[in-house]
Amino acid sequence: MDGPTAPPAPLTSNRSSAPERHGAPLGAEIAKTGDTARSVKSRIPDTQQGSCFDTRGMIECPRPGEAFYGQDAQYAGAEPNYAVHDGVISDRITGLMWQQAHNAARLSWPAARQACEQLTLAGYRDWRLPGIKELFSIADFRGSVGRRPYLDDLFEIREPDASILRNDPFASTHATDMMGQTWSATIYSGDHWDRKGVEAAFFMNFLDGHIKQAPTAGNRNALFYRCVRGEAWGDNDFIDNGDGTVTDRASALTWQQSDDGRARDWQQALAYCETLDLAGHDDWRLPNIKELQSIVDYTRHDPAIDSSVFQQQNRRGWFWSSTTHGDNIQQADYICFGKCTSTEGVDVHGAGAQRSDPKTASVQRRSFQGGQHDEIRVDNYARCVR
Repeated sequence: MDGPTAPPAPLTSNRSSAPERHGAPLGAEIAKTGDTARSVKSRIPDTQQGSCFDTRGMIECPRPGEAFYGQDAQYAGAEPNYAVHDGVISDRITGLMWQQAHNAARLSWPAARQACEQLTLAGYRDWRLPGIKELFSIADFRGSVGRRPYLDDLFEIREPDASILRNDPFASTHATDMMGQTWSATIYSGDHWDRKGVEAAFFMNFLDGHIKQAPTAGNRNALFYRCVRGEAWGDNDFIDNGDGTVTDRASALTWQQSDDGRARDWQQALAYCETLDLAGHDDWRLPNIKELQSIVDYTRHDPAIDSSVFQQQNRRGWFWSSTTHGDNIQQADYICFGKCTSTEGVDVHGAGAQRSDPKTASVQRRSFQGGQHDEIRVDNYARCVR
C-alpha cells in the first residue's frame, strides 16, 4: 500500500530548546541545528523536526534572507506534552487519551472499529477509532524507515513479520519495516482508485510517515489500529477576516485565503512565504506538515478544502509544507488537496493524503514513485500561514 522507501537519511532531532521528557531522543547524535527556532503560537502539536536541510543533505540552519530559510526546524510550535499512566498516554495539548500499547494483530476496518469500541483500559470504556487528524496529531517527523518510527517513543509500535507481504500485490516495492499502516475512522469522500462504490478510509503509516487510504471491506486490507478517547479533536473554526486571510480559531493560526496560482519547487515555496506581505503582515511562512494537514476538509475531495472560506486556484493542486521527509532528505512533504494520483491519473491515495516528492528537479531520479506509480510533482503550490 506504500511506495518504496528511499535510502535512509540522518535522523532529525528535537529542538534543543524543548525540555527532555523521557531521556535523550533517538538520533541525538545529530547536531541540533534548530536552536534559534522562532516560537509559534499554535494549538497543533509540533512535528519535532529540529534539523535544517537543503535539497541534498543536512545544513546549518540558514539566516533570514538566505536560501532555504523558513523551513520546519526554524519555527517551534507547541512542544508535544504527554503523560503516561496505566497503559494510557494523555496528550495535554489536544486533550486526547491514547492507548499506549501496540496492537500486533492487523484487523479489517470494521473489526478495528469494533475492537476500540469494546476496549476497557485504565477503567475507561469509551474508546473509539481516531479520526485522521487526531491520528496525525501524534506523528513525529524525526522518523526514518528502518531507523525510527514516525511516532514518539512513548508509544509502542513494532514492525510486522514477513507474513505481511505474502498476499501483498505491491510486495516487490514493500518491506516489513515500512508496513506501519494504522486505521483512522475517517472515510474518504471520493472513490478508492476511482472505483465507484468502493468505500475507503484513511490511515497513517507510522513506519514510513505517510497518510493514504485503503478499502474498508475485505481481510486483505487488514491494518494496525490504536484507540483513543476524549472529545473529538481536529475540527476547524474558520473566520473570514475580509482582508484575504482566514483565521482558524481552533488552532490560533491565520492562513492566506487564496494561493497565487503559481507552482514552485520547495526552495521557491519557502522564499515565497517568507517574503509575502499580506493584510498588513510580513511574518508569513510555509506551514509545517501537521499545520497544513489541519486545514484539510475530509468531507470534500475535489479539492479537499473548505471552499466557503478558501480559494484554490487549481483544484488538482498539491501544496508544499516546510517539513523535510526523513526517509529521503532530498524530498519534502506535501498534502494532496486535489486528488492524489498515479502517473496514469488514477486517484490512488485520495485527496487529503500526505506524501513526499523531490524538492527540486535536480534530485529527481525517476518519473514515478512506488508500486502504485505515484505521480511526482516537483512544482507544487504554497498556502502561507502566520
